[in-house]
Amino acid sequence: MKNRTLFLTIIGSFFFSNLFAQKIQLDSLDIQIHELIKDFEIPGLSIGIVRNDSIIFSKGYGNLEVHEKSKVNEHTIFGIGSISKSFTALTLGILVDEGKINWDDKVLKYLPYFELYDPYVTNNFTIRDLLTHRSGLKDVSGGTLWYHSDFSRVEIIKKLKHLQPISGFREKPAYQNVMYVVASEIVKEVSGMSWDKFVKTKVFDKLKMNNSVSISAERESNKNLAKPHIWNEAYEKVAIIQEKGDNLAPGGFIYSSATDMSNYMRLMLNDGLFNSDTIVNPKIIKEIFTPQIIYPLGGRYSNEFTSYGFGWWLTPINGHKIIEHSGGIDGMQAQLVMIKDLNIGFIILANETEEPSTFVLKTILLEQLIDNKSSDFYSRAKTWRDNNVKKKKEAPNKVSKTENTMPSLLIKAYSGKYTDKMYGDILIDYNENNELEISFTHSQVFKGKLEHWHFDTFKIDWLDVRVPDGFLTFNFNSKREILGFSLDQENLLDVDFGELNILKNKN
Repeated sequence: MKNRTLFLTIIGSFFFSNLFAQKIQLDSLDIQIHELIKDFEIPGLSIGIVRNDSIIFSKGYGNLEVHEKSKVNEHTIFGIGSISKSFTALTLGILVDEGKINWDDKVLKYLPYFELYDPYVTNNFTIRDLLTHRSGLKDVSGGTLWYHSDFSRVEIIKKLKHLQPISGFREKPAYQNVMYVVASEIVKEVSGMSWDKFVKTKVFDKLKMNNSVSISAERESNKNLAKPHIWNEAYEKVAIIQEKGDNLAPGGFIYSSATDMSNYMRLMLNDGLFNSDTIVNPKIIKEIFTPQIIYPLGGRYSNEFTSYGFGWWLTPINGHKIIEHSGGIDGMQAQLVMIKDLNIGFIILANETEEPSTFVLKTILLEQLIDNKSSDFYSRAKTWRDNNVKKKKEAPNKVSKTENTMPSLLIKAYSGKYTDKMYGDILIDYNENNELEISFTHSQVFKGKLEHWHFDTFKIDWLDVRVPDGFLTFNFNSKREILGFSLDQENLLDVDFGELNILKNKN
């Protein structure tokens, strides 16, 4: 879900032209996509393009799963990641349109259990704040609460009070996922139905998005489901089991197809109108697409800023308004771009995350739209990709184990129950082979074996292939009693392990 940087790179390279071609070369697009799939080793990809309230291109490429025969088509469902946020914003917009809520209503009005670290922020936090990344928390804060966890949406919300801010309330932006979980529970409280049912009946059904789902059980029952892929330790692409994601569906776990998302773009580009039916008032769409907080870009780009509306990145380029969002979850990536005044939009879905595939294809389409034919972006992207793959395959383990060091205590003494006040219990177990094992009690993905590495530092060999190896260091007081441990662990997707303060239970 953090994969949402849109034009922070692309603006400087591709928007110097003042003339939009307003035409996508569909006859050559098919050839380019086949080339992309081969060059970037993409298992499967689907694309939809709309213009003037019509779907002008919708097609699938590749396979549902690598090395399998089942083919992707325009109805194959993929994870759309953080593009899900725009649906949550729309559900709230529908309630505003119905006169049941206002954008500036306090969250406490609907969720009395909502609490953040600072009482002032808690008391003044509005629905508008939920949607615009200005809580004061650090970027993608609270990832350990939802990632592969069994915490419900309400349980996640009740734990937000433990997250410490790093900036002032509404002072500057920092991208969030968990605030969209809060937003979804307001939909539930006001409408009397779950957010999942609301988005299905009020959005999916009305837009004939017949294959779109927010509930994992429904997703997994669809035979036309793209499987997520990542690199394994041998740097080969393998399919993995997607996490349920139900607790973060409002912020990142809707699954949809190219055709379904094309209908969604038609609604948004047509100001709330779909097949002559008004789904939501145009003033709601206008507010959703209104900049709410500025994200600075820096002087090297042709624009000095982009902004965020309600679930959308908004960037003015040469008098045109670019509306977009990207999405990424384990083994899935997506890009959605709309050029409002040209009434053009496209969606790109792929079932892998280690390649810049959807970004590259987005760039190809934008090059055609802006008539910039001199760019060599594709060849540069391929060269970068090939060098990156080669480097990772050949790079040796730079961290060497320190020989002839001993831990301060017997191995068994490190076992026990440890706790982070926000997350809960983390267990260090001692097995019959004189080994230590770590397990996060609410997240099955975080289980692994500990290997002594250096004094009181242990290497973590996580059992799940998607979690890179890390290190754990036990902390002591002057009496040589274990106080807790800290993690030296690469952040995973939107999980920041540095937010955890893990202490040993005294019991």
